[in-house]
Amino acid sequence: MDSSPAVAAAYEAALPADPRIERKQMFGSPCAFVNRQMFFGCFADTIVARVGPNRAEALVGQPGVQAFTPTEGRTWSDYVQLPYPADAALLARLAADALAWTDRLPAKVKKPRAKKK
Repeated sequence: MDSSPAVAAAYEAALPADPRIERKQMFGSPCAFVNRQMFFGCFADTIVARVGPNRAEALVGQPGVQAFTPTEGRTWSDYVQLPYPADAALLARLAADALAWTDRLPAKVKKPRAKKK
């Protein structure tokens, strides 16, 4: 699900300047990773942030904030999703919080590629 240039620009503007951040594509859109874990990114015309399950539960229901459900019936409990346009200050705060939360998680181990038969 490609994101519009406006959504991608809002995402980029909200990212903190931090050398630990690795930028990649996920869902066909730009996303940010720390320790091989996604913490902030675009999904269609929304922006998602991994803020932890307790913070996500507290944020869901506030104006424009919902649980991130990339496919029906599969909610990612530690992520929130905001539609574009969203308040730039809120996005920046969520990006910083998401980086801090996700950086405390264990680094994801790279899985070896399956051998061809």
